[in-house]
Amino acid sequence: MPNYFPVENPTVPFWHSEEDDFRNFQSTPELPKETDVLIIGAGYAGASVAYWMYKQCQDTKLSKPDILMVEARYVCSGATGRNGGHLKPDYYREYLKFEKLYGLKDAASIGNFEKKHLSEVKKVVEDLNIDCDFVLTRACNVHLTEGAVTGCKKAYAALKENPYVEALDDIQVQEGANAEVTSICDISPISFTFTAGQLWPYKFIKGLLKYCLDQGLNLQTYTTVLNIKQSDDGSYLVETSRGLVHAKKVVLATNAYTAGIVPEFEDKIVPVKGTCSHIKVTDNHDYAPYLSNTYGICRNFSEHEYLINRPNGGVIVGGAKPFYLKDKDSWYKNVDDSTLFKGDVKGWYSDFMQKHFYTWKPFKTEVDYLWTGILGYSVDALPFVGEVPGSKNQFILAGFHGHGMPRVFLSAKAISEMILQGVTVQETEIPKPFMLTKERFDSVVNNVLEEAGYYQYHSKPKL
Repeated sequence: MPNYFPVENPTVPFWHSEEDDFRNFQSTPELPKETDVLIIGAGYAGASVAYWMYKQCQDTKLSKPDILMVEARYVCSGATGRNGGHLKPDYYREYLKFEKLYGLKDAASIGNFEKKHLSEVKKVVEDLNIDCDFVLTRACNVHLTEGAVTGCKKAYAALKENPYVEALDDIQVQEGANAEVTSICDISPISFTFTAGQLWPYKFIKGLLKYCLDQGLNLQTYTTVLNIKQSDDGSYLVETSRGLVHAKKVVLATNAYTAGIVPEFEDKIVPVKGTCSHIKVTDNHDYAPYLSNTYGICRNFSEHEYLINRPNGGVIVGGAKPFYLKDKDSWYKNVDDSTLFKGDVKGWYSDFMQKHFYTWKPFKTEVDYLWTGILGYSVDALPFVGEVPGSKNQFILAGFHGHGMPRVFLSAKAISEMILQGVTVQETEIPKPFMLTKERFDSVVNNVLEEAGYYQYHSKPKL
């Protein structure tokens, strides 16, 4: 089996560009020998589970369990600290597939669940006074090819026929001159806008973890979990790079790295390498043209860029699939985020803004941060949330398929309820298609190469 453990010396993302000792935090000099709950991973998923456990104990007067969180590298060093900072529901890109597979109600529940994250993240940022540049704004999807335009129209028409969809009054579709004005992109004949958010991911996670530390969390960075073994009493003996830990319950907040410690997830959650950038204006300009939206720039189903604005006048842009998608070994089952992709990805982004937004054409730009990150692609494009089949007291929320920002926070709430209240995943409020059941676990088929668009460059093998 390939090595699924995080590598040392990852590329530096913009989100970790500021000096900050917190990311190396260790609560105690020695690793505790035992704990009630061991959370593996100090990114969005792990921090959210810890937050909800303490919050729910606080709200219900339950006794707080001992919680230990371990992280192989530094805080938020994985996909969360390497993403686009985009809290954006995706209402229609995969809707037709979901409707076919799950029916009207369950397909709608996915978008509804993502929509709910906007208010929930806003609330926690305000309640904890987290300084993470959170902005509630509008996302604008532009579509640059005939196929992309046709596909989005077809999906939106189906959305309008679904009585369970809650976001229809928030979605605005514009074409022609109106689309051009709204999107500031004169190469797209259509634009879709809807409410979204943006934030500084690392600072958001730092805020959640500081709350948790005040509640009693023991956080240990640079502590790699090597092996998990279940004992006869249902608890777990966990081998780490710093010693053994006995845990009553274990939470896998490990996303792309899950199969490294739980081999059963081999070919269920696949590591996929991606890239992102920070672009700034040069040539002695004190400001950049203002973009009133965040963006999805869609060429086809699998090839698109995502973009958010930054208060400093720069932008975060990720994607660049044409530079690596055809070379499967460079991204598929690849956990090496210490290297960049081959090819002139920096050149691709150096004039990206001028090519797509007419207000940027007179400005000169450069890429001052370029990095890679490892996404955890689920083989059916949806996360695995629940108790691991056949492993009582071992819980997972992973496989967020590059779309975790509007899915993780409330999935973590469900995991917290399962641990603290003993409810089943079916008794939580997450979408039914997210629920990890034995039936789903046994039946999912690996469609990652197809989902990623690999077969536009290579023919699909015949079964």
